[in-house]
Amino acid sequence: MKSWQGSLFLVLLLASASPSEAWDCIRTRRGDAASPCVRWRSSPVVVRSFLGSPPRSLANGTRTWDDNAVLAAEEWNGLGGPVRISLEIGGTFRSPCGAQGPRHACDNTGPAGDNPILFANDFCGRDFGDIIQLTNNCFRPDTGEMIAAPVFINAGVLWNAYDGPIRFDLSTGTPVPVYDIRRVLLHELGHVLGLAHPDEAVPPQQVTAIMNSRVSGIDRLQPDDINGYFSIYGSGPPGPAPSPSQGCMLVAPSGQLPAPLWILLFLAGLRLRRSAGMKKTGTTGKVQSQGPSACRSL
Repeated sequence: MKSWQGSLFLVLLLASASPSEAWDCIRTRRGDAASPCVRWRSSPVVVRSFLGSPPRSLANGTRTWDDNAVLAAEEWNGLGGPVRISLEIGGTFRSPCGAQGPRHACDNTGPAGDNPILFANDFCGRDFGDIIQLTNNCFRPDTGEMIAAPVFINAGVLWNAYDGPIRFDLSTGTPVPVYDIRRVLLHELGHVLGLAHPDEAVPPQQVTAIMNSRVSGIDRLQPDDINGYFSIYGSGPPGPAPSPSQGCMLVAPSGQLPAPLWILLFLAGLRLRRSAGMKKTGTTGKVQSQGPSACRSL
């Protein structure tokens, strides 16, 4: 977790690149901007929300965390693109945690095509630390076909649902960020669709986007996010459904989260017990598989 010290300040991202140059995607070869974007080959992408309900109504008037998952999916679907998200509440829950095998397309991703959103106390037995949430993407680097993308939400931090600037809880005398579940899910569903952080691209892009790693009051899709979606999927019908995947197994140091790759900070400035931001982790280590597959956490 990166913490920032000093006076409170907002991270301002100025759009200096053209839309065609700005957005970034999860690529079949990490760090290679010339490699293809990872994408779903059929639509809709079924995502199931298992977030449940808070003890009281949320600040934006919704009653459940799941309602906000629906709102986030509807915003992406409202683009009218060829690949849509079918957001379902509840259903059959299959734990995404476990090594690659018959029930797990990749390490800690569950079956192929199974994309749950869940609150969790840890990331499949690994301490979240200061991680707020992550999407663990599973894909085939030989074809670029997305296989699964479960979303883990840290149950140990403060959540609500609201628009506008980041809010803080002052009940303990120390400002603690209260995270907006809707904008977080809007960001994470972008990862589910294959988008990455444009400000962490190679080279980094200076744009305003919900998909940036550093966000302040941005709570809706921006032109750069929209351009990224259509650059990946175009405006026509989706391609054929992917063939069954062999999956993969990620080998990481025992008892440790993989080394940091993706970082999402909502607000930088105050020295906080938990800094005003969100840290993402990326998968490193050796990938072993029966077929060409890869895992990546965003």
